[in-house]
Amino acid sequence: MDGSPYTPGAGHRPPVLAGRDELLRVWRTGLNDVTATGRQRAPDMILTAPRGAGKTSAVLAFQDLSQEQGFEVVRLQAASGNAGVVDSLLRRARARAEGGPGPWQRAQRAFERIGGFTLPVVGGGISLRDGQQLPPPTRTSPEDLADALAGLAREVRKDHSQGGVLITVDEIQAADSSDLTLLAAALQGLNTEYPDAPVMFAASGLPQTFEVLINAGVTHPDRLFKFRPIPLVLSPDDARYAIVEAARKHAVAWEPDAAEMIVEICQGYPAHLQVFADQTWMAAHGPAVITVADAQAGITAGTATLERESLGPRFDGLAHRERELLTALALNDGSATSAALAITLGRPQQSLSQVRDTLIAKGEVYAPRRGELALTVPVFAPYLRANYEAARQRSSSGPGLLPLEEMQRNLEAFKRSR
Repeated sequence: MDGSPYTPGAGHRPPVLAGRDELLRVWRTGLNDVTATGRQRAPDMILTAPRGAGKTSAVLAFQDLSQEQGFEVVRLQAASGNAGVVDSLLRRARARAEGGPGPWQRAQRAFERIGGFTLPVVGGGISLRDGQQLPPPTRTSPEDLADALAGLAREVRKDHSQGGVLITVDEIQAADSSDLTLLAAALQGLNTEYPDAPVMFAASGLPQTFEVLINAGVTHPDRLFKFRPIPLVLSPDDARYAIVEAARKHAVAWEPDAAEMIVEICQGYPAHLQVFADQTWMAAHGPAVITVADAQAGITAGTATLERESLGPRFDGLAHRERELLTALALNDGSATSAALAITLGRPQQSLSQVRDTLIAKGEVYAPRRGELALTVPVFAPYLRANYEAARQRSSSGPGLLPLEEMQRNLEAFKRSR
């Protein structure tokens, strides 16, 4: 069928945001509280999860709810090696002030004190057009940033009685340390100096975001932000709803067994639900029902797509010891304690620490609990089990890597001893 409603690919919004009802309820309540009382009730929230779990989509839903109420939203993207998030905020302020009369232009004097440059006056000044760059900003003070955001919120309220300002940051763990400490200090300054200001903050980040903030010098981030870990996978019911509701809106139904097949192959991982549902839709004859045969065809096509575009390149980019540890994790069904991994590999736990830390930094694994490790992409497990031994035998380092059969024997002995 043509016109698939599904949205495979990084950064694309899913057609149905399933399994996030409680998060949206908390945000709606927060909007109410901030509208009524200001910053003193702001639920500044950081959503954490491995990539592909849907944390960005949840933050975008926060943005939509806030805009519907009249909030000005500034969405920032942290990226290593690029312009800092505060610099991006200042650029956005300049561009919006240039856009004509409105709250940003009325609040421009407060922003002029940030970064040591002057925002343009309507009809003149410096423009962002024609590739011109802003002059390098000088050191920004958190007091000036807090003052500017509070001033902007006051101006928004003149146009929308229920409005305010929402700042969002995607991939916040990638921001420079100086930006993280500045943002944290500015939000703290809003709390103490402008408690009535309707300013809110939301961000998405990887599971190590709390440690990144600590290392950046942010004091007690748990007191400033509400950290909300998002489960890596959806429950079976939520996963089924995500795919069948998107089709229902297009007057198409899924046979229950067909939907179950997609949920099972994806193990509830949101990013891959979109891949397999999209492939199934395109394989379906339609026009009104997606069948088990369609799902089988979609799974075949989706598996080939993932192996070619994602799993294969990931596997090929791993160092030998990284493949070995990930395969041991795959034999443990994708999640294991450090002790179980050490036994599977027949080595002391301490010898795995460096490889473990490298894989966490690469985003291949995460620690759902202390002393435990899990794959960030569940469908990587069968690929690892199927391809490790051949890669080990081809490698010049092969003799130093544990054969798959020996890993399996170690693991079976461990299970029998429990």
